[in-house]
Amino acid sequence: MDLSLVEKVLTFLKIPFQSFLTIEIFLIFIILYIFLVYNEKRNNKKVKIFLTALIIFFIFLLIFYFQEDISIVFSEIIKTLMRCFYFPNIIFYFLTVIITLIVLIYTIFKPNITRLNKIITYAITLTDLFLFTNFISLAISNNTSLTNTANIYQHDEMFILVLVSQIIFLILIIYKSIYHFCYIKHQKLKNTQ
Repeated sequence: MDLSLVEKVLTFLKIPFQSFLTIEIFLIFIILYIFLVYNEKRNNKKVKIFLTALIIFFIFLLIFYFQEDISIVFSEIIKTLMRCFYFPNIIFYFLTVIITLIVLIYTIFKPNITRLNKIITYAITLTDLFLFTNFISLAISNNTSLTNTANIYQHDEMFILVLVSQIIFLILIIYKSIYHFCYIKHQKLKNTQ
């Protein structure tokens, strides 16, 4: 599709008004937005619950209507994630290392994180970064190009390092998710007392 920037913007602006159904959907979302903004002043819990249920209902209605297509897309997402995990792509691996580094730096400078959380985060992130530096040193000593993923699979040590590093990154993500979920629940419980 060779459209200019202006044509792309005009096409985007025409999308909500292409059919009666898209106009209805556009109006529903405008009404939802108005109710959400209006409820920010009133802070009515029943309205929040009703609007959340309504949004979930619309999403489930779409999922029900397009369930075959969505199941195919979901299956492809799972396959892609498994492929990235079991057959690591260097770009994906570098991205996980950058995220790990950001989590480490955030933990170092964030003052109100508990000591136990910092200790656990330091252990996980530094282990992951240690494995990454070993991976790079193996690539240098083996004179291996990182632009070709097949090079990783030819060296058992490099492949194992990437695989273990991905597992540690997954542990970091699970730990942080559980910690933040428990922290938010704890804060809400503390505020209600």
